[in-house]
Amino acid sequence: MKNERGVLFGVDYYPEQWERSLWKSDFRRMREMGFRSVRMMEFAWALLEPAPGRFDFSLFDEAIALAASNGLSVVLGTPTASFPAWLYKKDPGMVQIHPSGVYRDFGTRRQACYNSTTYRRAASKIVDALARRYGKHPAVIGWQIDNEIGHEGSDRCVCPNCAGAWVSWLKNKYRKIQSLNSEWGTVFWGTCYDRFDQVPVPRKQVSSIQSPGLALDYDRFCSDSAVAFVDMQMKILRRHIRKGQWVTTNLYPTPHYPVIDMERLCRNMEMVAFDNYPVWGDQDEPLPYYFTAYILSYIRGLNDRGRYAVFEQFSGFQGHTCLGYLPPDKQVTLWTNQAIAHGADHIYYFRWRTAPFGQEQLCYGLFDPDGAPTSRSAAIAENMSAHREAFERFADQGVRSTACVVYDKDNSRVIKEQYLSKGIYLTPTPYMQVGYDLELARHFVPYSLFNVNADVKSAQSVDLSRYKIVSLPLYQMADPEFVGRLGEWVREGGTLVLGWRAGARDLKNHAAGAQLPGIFTDMAGLRIKRFESLNAGKVGIRVGMIPAKSEVWAEILEPVTAKPIAWYRDFRKHYSGAPCVTANEYGKGRVYYFGTSPGPLAVFLLFRKILKRAGLKPRFRGMGMEVVSRTTEEGTRMDVVLNHTAGRRWYGLRRIEPYGVRFIERK
Repeated sequence: MKNERGVLFGVDYYPEQWERSLWKSDFRRMREMGFRSVRMMEFAWALLEPAPGRFDFSLFDEAIALAASNGLSVVLGTPTASFPAWLYKKDPGMVQIHPSGVYRDFGTRRQACYNSTTYRRAASKIVDALARRYGKHPAVIGWQIDNEIGHEGSDRCVCPNCAGAWVSWLKNKYRKIQSLNSEWGTVFWGTCYDRFDQVPVPRKQVSSIQSPGLALDYDRFCSDSAVAFVDMQMKILRRHIRKGQWVTTNLYPTPHYPVIDMERLCRNMEMVAFDNYPVWGDQDEPLPYYFTAYILSYIRGLNDRGRYAVFEQFSGFQGHTCLGYLPPDKQVTLWTNQAIAHGADHIYYFRWRTAPFGQEQLCYGLFDPDGAPTSRSAAIAENMSAHREAFERFADQGVRSTACVVYDKDNSRVIKEQYLSKGIYLTPTPYMQVGYDLELARHFVPYSLFNVNADVKSAQSVDLSRYKIVSLPLYQMADPEFVGRLGEWVREGGTLVLGWRAGARDLKNHAAGAQLPGIFTDMAGLRIKRFESLNAGKVGIRVGMIPAKSEVWAEILEPVTAKPIAWYRDFRKHYSGAPCVTANEYGKGRVYYFGTSPGPLAVFLLFRKILKRAGLKPRFRGMGMEVVSRTTEEGTRMDVVLNHTAGRRWYGLRRIEPYGVRFIERK
């Protein structure tokens, strides 16, 4: 079977959870609804290998054959996120120990340590057996490695397996213990080491914190451990699978919550995939549409295809222990359309039927456990049918952007350890701590508000020549090579928006040897000698003559060649009247420096000016109205107009229904 043109719609199905008598009708109904693919197997290790070395593929042989007979292609998940009881009995020491000291016992998921020899050997055997069994199967189009790598705290482990691997990792990086002491600055508090095996794993402390150097390197070590585990599976699969079968994994929504470098994790994969949950658990309302747009753009930016897959597309109301917001059916389909607008070309809904038992009984799928039709299943089927032709026009073309928000993984890790301000540590959802993401999203929001296509790329992979404007928030640890490329790009006409604390540290995470903004001083055209954390408070500012607010952080800017474009205006603050945002001409381009985190009104006012000055046309259609411009296969522009509100809205003379979508072609 080959992939269809446009968007491939599929659904997640777990045949092991249902009587065989239901399978045939379930697969038939999938096809009738418009689905063309099914994803399965990701938690089936105990069934596939009920005893060490004894494999039983009968259940999935039958399920895959039935799916294929109904015209459905199949994506298989390697089932390594949950291991069988016999493996745990063999070696209880293979499970993770969280830095808090919590022992991740058998009976949950993602509890195995990536550095456990027992676990890795067993995982390699089951993956090899599956690849040999289904690697040439004509119905199998792709493979998902594991499930949501690093989620639920599984990105960090401090067990004895990790302690041993950590010492080896340090030896390989530093060679000499003196080099480690120097880079970490261990003379501070007298934490010097004589041997690598003296270096502890960073467990949670009663008071104070571990050395920032130790914490940063341990995050890098944990990331490398996860990447190595995924790479191991990828190599096994590619030894056996046929040409045309692709390999990926399903990332979970929050970009920078895990320590794992997802760009490195995905660098050798044919496709990037993730799980899209705009609302989860006890949230009273969904994530703002522009934050979801930021996440979608980040996922798209993990490779250069300009496209990606969604392996778990929200289909109902979902949580593990508690439920909250109930979205209207049209809002559920709107989130699908938003993902496609931002580059998704594979959509798999989670899940076909709500589980009748287990930890996910509250994860409602297209159907309830009884399998009876629901209003949400009808809405999803109607949406697929109504827009399939439009999707075909642009889905294969990728997303073309003129703006980019740039991140750096090490800087996100540093923010977790030293978060600078309570305002960046606030938790907007019950399952995320996304301080770094919130600041990046703040710089993404104006592109979303003004309907300018924007990418999210790492400092290591971004091609600056593709963009007219680049935003670079929270870039404390500055790489001189990248800063040099930025400078050349600005001199040739680029527009750079720098966030506060830019250039505060070097790549060793040491304080910069120059006055802030350090390596950016000439480019930004200013000096910074004073600053304060606003924590959860706000400070008054003025943009032109208009009063507004900013939050999180306040740097008192001292322009040299830069010109102020916003000022602090707050009688409570001794620095009232000082500049907080500046613009500096640099060659043919311009550098804007944000010494604070502007609130919504300030973001609107500042970026309206910035975008116009950069030669882009800001098109504000009102809050809740999102326009993503795509290029059709014929080369014309198509605006995908999304109404994220519960009321009717207008796009010119065209009415957009609540939670509706319109496709408007520009000749």
